[in-house]
Amino acid sequence: MRMNNKVGLVTGAASGLGYESAKLMAEEGAAVLLCDIDTETGERAAQEIRNAGGTALFERCDVSKEDDIIAAIARVRREWNGFDFIHNNAGIQLEKTILDTTNEEWDAINTVNLKAVFWGSKHAVVAMRETGGGSIVNTASALSLVGDPFLPAYTATKHGVLGLTRAVGAAYAIDGIRCNCVCPGDMETPMIIKYWEATGNPEQAKIDMGAAYPAKKIGHPREVAQMVLFLASDESSYVNASYMVVDGGLLSKCY
Repeated sequence: MRMNNKVGLVTGAASGLGYESAKLMAEEGAAVLLCDIDTETGERAAQEIRNAGGTALFERCDVSKEDDIIAAIARVRREWNGFDFIHNNAGIQLEKTILDTTNEEWDAINTVNLKAVFWGSKHAVVAMRETGGGSIVNTASALSLVGDPFLPAYTATKHGVLGLTRAVGAAYAIDGIRCNCVCPGDMETPMIIKYWEATGNPEQAKIDMGAAYPAKKIGHPREVAQMVLFLASDESSYVNASYMVVDGGLLSKCY
């Protein structure tokens, strides 16, 4: 029970990494508010966690709206009388070169991938100061450390998440608040599956993507969720303002 008596929330929790993160923390004793714009899938995800013996609720939350994030944090405090962790995980991807990216698309991906992490971190700090500290875990990316010519807007937002993480962690350690991020490689999530399907040959696309990794396969979201769990728990009490790469060794090689 590595998260026993911990309460908090996960954004983008209806599926993918967010769901696996929420599920794993609930298995380890946390009470978790699952936040997502997909109400049907999110409600089902929370019910699955409850059916397995965990404590979970669902809150419809559009992270592109600051008020929704504030309301989600307030609900955690109202339901469970505390606030110990937040996993700012919700994100979107834009597969366009910089020449094809419109101003509107740039603003949209920055709002979801970076501004929402700013809001989540900001309001989590306010709550955690009042409740005795806590852990902020952000989902960054392997693309927080390198660039992708076909994902310039996404790459920029994930570089921003890493920078914000390090600044917040350094600023509020004195208050007992830690802020770290995970930098995953490709995982078998709905976002990546959608990308494979768009190629017209999803099975081959999966093989081709996996070929870039030393193990010749991509990761499962639960493998990254294990790192999120570690960072959210007291086991990582002296890990702060840092990033954890969970990419199967992808960034260890040039070719």
